[in-house]
Amino acid sequence: MMTLYEAHDCWKCVEVREELDALGIPYEMVQTRGNADAKKVLLAAQGDPVTVPMLVDGTLAVWDRRRILAYLQQTYGSSTDWDPWQEMSTIRGDSCTLDGTCTDAHQQARVGAVEAPARA
Repeated sequence: MMTLYEAHDCWKCVEVREELDALGIPYEMVQTRGNADAKKVLLAAQGDPVTVPMLVDGTLAVWDRRRILAYLQQTYGSSTDWDPWQEMSTIRGDSCTLDGTCTDAHQQARVGAVEAPARA
């Protein structure tokens, strides 16, 4: 199951949730505000400052709304209208595996292992 790290008042998060719902993909939502465990996951993947939404699919973490939407369409949908999600030019968006391997070389140097918080 995918995990979506989000904030209650985040319109970008709403767009990602709507796409997940439209594609029929089950996911767990994790609210990041006031959640120290979620903040650790975001920091480990993105560095500081962190941004939401961030989607974790298995061992892959993807952030930036446009990049997440393209990832979902190219991986689970039927749309080919998006630029390849791995190559999208965004200021802060990227993707990493949960073991800390990033697609961006300068991020690779600062990212440690990303561990999702233990579920109760």
